[in-house]
Amino acid sequence: MNQDLKRRANDNSLNLKKNKKKRRIEKTLPPKIESLIPESKLYTQLHEFEKKMDATIMRKRLDIQEAMSKPIKTKKTLRIFVSNTTSEQNKNIMNINDISLDNISTPSWILKIEGKLLDNSPGKKNMIIDKKFSSFVKRVIVELDRDQTLYPEGNIIEWNKEHGTPEIDGFEIKRTGDTDVNARILIEMDYAPHKYKLSEDLSKLLNIKLDTKTNIIMALWQYIKYHKLQDSDDKRIINNDEELKKIFKVNQITFPQMPELINYHLLPPDPIVIDYKIKVGERQIDEAEYAYDVEVEVDDSIRNRISSVVSVLQENTKEYMDMDEKISKIIQAINNCKLKRDFMMSFVNDPVTFINQWVASQARDYEVILGESHINKEESRHSEFFKKPWIKEAIFHYLNAKTHEKYNELVNQQQH
Repeated sequence: MNQDLKRRANDNSLNLKKNKKKRRIEKTLPPKIESLIPESKLYTQLHEFEKKMDATIMRKRLDIQEAMSKPIKTKKTLRIFVSNTTSEQNKNIMNINDISLDNISTPSWILKIEGKLLDNSPGKKNMIIDKKFSSFVKRVIVELDRDQTLYPEGNIIEWNKEHGTPEIDGFEIKRTGDTDVNARILIEMDYAPHKYKLSEDLSKLLNIKLDTKTNIIMALWQYIKYHKLQDSDDKRIINNDEELKKIFKVNQITFPQMPELINYHLLPPDPIVIDYKIKVGERQIDEAEYAYDVEVEVDDSIRNRISSVVSVLQENTKEYMDMDEKISKIIQAINNCKLKRDFMMSFVNDPVTFINQWVASQARDYEVILGESHINKEESRHSEFFKKPWIKEAIFHYLNAKTHEKYNELVNQQQH
């Protein structure tokens, strides 16, 4: 009995391993366990609820992945402040005895270019967002209108963004001088993704001045579909109308040619130009005199919150897997216990049938071990064995084989 119990337990273990390959973690209780353990009904209900939750989480996870794969942009206002401060301008020395090398200083001024990103969402009242000004700027050029012979340090100051440098809120340019200076400030924006200025003809056709290459191609495709310019025989060919002929200089183009042909009509974006007069004098300016608002696109804050949620879920994945593994081991132990109980209860309910089945099972195991494939001797000892439907057919074939064998023997005797 112990051998049979062990064999069934091993069979069950093998089945569990097979199921584990198909389904990594098994958390389903064996059937009819509620009659033995009434509390298991609560676990079954929780398991069903968990499956619904897993399905919902999986759908949400797919939605999040789709949302993360697409750039979500929102328009904000970048406010650029331009101001200047001065020092040591028109300083009067009343007493000649006060003149010394220590108190002689050179008049100078500082030009400040700063920027703040404002949140102009409804109800936010232009709140300042913690994102640096230089993150939106690729290059800043300041051209000063001064006499080159008096100021040999140069009248053109240029700043270029370099990868890996920390972001800053603004720029300061300090120069010597005691007269007003006209300054021309050129700010090239750093668009992400990159944007292009359209040529005059293409801009007039699509009613777009500045956009990404993808959006420009999509707008051109919408124009082609609206005017039904695709060839009726080959949809890859576009029959240009007068406007497209003026732009592309050919009668027909194909879809693979479109991105390359559009490149000739894409120009670098125009920089933001600010004309500012640096004023010197006794008055010290603490706040910006002028402000310029520029519309920019930034990643939606919802995307950042989604990223934080995804990171938290990834951190807790190992903990969830460990808990599922523990539940799976407990379920496997319950399955084994139920198999043992069923084995014992079958003996208690009908000992005779149980012993007969057990002996027959042992005999089959011995045949497998010995490599035998004939009829089980233990089963043939019972009269029910000869009442099975295949017995008559087996007897017919047996007698037929014996008759054929006897006939061959007679033929052989006559020949000799």
